[in-house]
Amino acid sequence: MYKHFIVFFIAILMLPTGGCASLKQTKWLSAHQKNIARLATGSMSAEEKLDGLLADYVQFMKEDLKFVNPVKGVKYVKKYHDQNLANMEKILNSTDKWQSGLNMIDKVSLGLRVIKKPYVKDLIDLTPKFKRKYKQYAFVAQLTSKLTGGLTRFAGKELGL
Repeated sequence: MYKHFIVFFIAILMLPTGGCASLKQTKWLSAHQKNIARLATGSMSAEEKLDGLLADYVQFMKEDLKFVNPVKGVKYVKKYHDQNLANMEKILNSTDKWQSGLNMIDKVSLGLRVIKKPYVKDLIDLTPKFKRKYKQYAFVAQLTSKLTGGLTRFAGKELGL
């Protein structure tokens, strides 16, 4: 009887743990979706939108790299990708349009600003780890390359991306 009580008690204690992780992931995904939608529809400059998107993506990579189970990690990446792709492409398209209109002095200035962005160090550290973890998933590599490509057009070699 005593053994059954202990097993039952342990089972009850473990139940919320699985639910909490799932709830936390849902909360993270919802926050990312709201943030990226706000960036895509906001009236801020293209550079501010790109900064916001890349800062969000850095946070997303940090969260995802915490997953030990690769299956759960892929599910998280897929949900992030599916929920945000349209808004991310909207931001990247406006960024491409803005960057293509820059003259040489503006491009150099942008390159210097990029190196000083607060998220750049994390982006440099996390991108190779993230790509290595998901190298067999083409959509992950493609999305990561698209996002870092918007930033690295002017400072790619300096950033090592």
